[in-house]
Amino acid sequence: MYLFSVITLFSFLPISMMMGNFVINLNIILLDVLLILTCIIQKKWSWCKTKSFYLLLLFYFYLIFNSLFNYYQNNIYGIDGILRSVSFIKFLFFIYSFKVLIPRKEIFTKIMFYWLITISIVVFDVFFEKYFGFNTLNFKSLDSTRIISFFYDENIVGSFLFCFGFITCAYFLEEREINFNKKLFINTLIIFLLIAVLFSGERSNFIKSFILFNLIIIFIKPEKLILKKSSIILILIASIIGSILISEKIYIKQTEFFKRLMVNKDANKISGKIDNIKYFAHYDAAWKIFQNFPATGIGSKNFRIECQKDEYFNEGLSHSINRCNTHPHQVHFELLSEQGLIGYIFFFYLVLSSLKNRFNYHKQNIFFLSVNFYILIFLIPILPGGSIFSTTNGFAFWIIFAVLIYLNKKNLSN
Repeated sequence: MYLFSVITLFSFLPISMMMGNFVINLNIILLDVLLILTCIIQKKWSWCKTKSFYLLLLFYFYLIFNSLFNYYQNNIYGIDGILRSVSFIKFLFFIYSFKVLIPRKEIFTKIMFYWLITISIVVFDVFFEKYFGFNTLNFKSLDSTRIISFFYDENIVGSFLFCFGFITCAYFLEEREINFNKKLFINTLIIFLLIAVLFSGERSNFIKSFILFNLIIIFIKPEKLILKKSSIILILIASIIGSILISEKIYIKQTEFFKRLMVNKDANKISGKIDNIKYFAHYDAAWKIFQNFPATGIGSKNFRIECQKDEYFNEGLSHSINRCNTHPHQVHFELLSEQGLIGYIFFFYLVLSSLKNRFNYHKQNIFFLSVNFYILIFLIPILPGGSIFSTTNGFAFWIIFAVLIYLNKKNLSN
């Protein structure tokens, strides 16, 4: 019963992302509870003595302290930031649930197999919706240039596939004994996976996925592929270009960004080149907030409040009137504006020190490398994304970080 619960809860993680914040939080909390109970019964507390846990714990206390400090310093901030900082503990325990609850590789393989099934179904559903205009559950996107798949009213299927898809495929490609049929299936799926992200209309996640895909192809052992690396890349590029040229909706979505850049009201000003890109209004406000509060920022979840002040309006950006949002849509600007330089350095020291642990691309297999590559690509500056502390986007990042911590300990990468 215990093992069944472990496999079920971990296997359900991708599905929980489809079902929304309540189910995500419930799944994480159940794994946290199972972790604590297991540690109490089996006395498995060694993970609490690791460097990564100490760093995470210090980062957690900093988040709470910073939220409390800013709450008492500025009476316009509510308690939402404090609640978010306190609730980060769910991720802190969740990160170590892989490490403690999955003692053997065969258990991890079963979990990854269920992830593979889920990914395959979602990829099929994306292509289905692209062809018919609605998905297999009759969900239909309000934006004709976007695909929602099973996510009902959220445009995050590209983020979902970027999170779970490529590392899952990489895991099975790295199997020592992989027959031709399985190899053919995984090789085909990983190409369709990238095309599915393209179809989703999520440009940022497509760029990230494109980078991750190419890194996997570059570093994977040639015998794991059914075609030459150069042939796969050429087929992929031809498929992408063909999709953009054939589909008017994909063409509109993928060229929209460049058309905005071409609208240059004042060629002598950099702001003229980014005037029509809404995300730069968020970045601009976040950067100014950081300049005003460089050490500690304004605390968790307070960007949405602080950005409303007139001093953050930039008349050089047409979207500056819409500069406010729940977060700046970029992890670097979010950390700098809300956690300041102290929190920013703390976070990246935590992440980079975990990446450094046994990260040697000459010796590691493609699964381990793909997990490391995902973390680095997720943190690429400028490209927009969700909040690192939110339920959905935070979940996507911390689950892969949890796999990284697990691999560092369990030595599955050998």
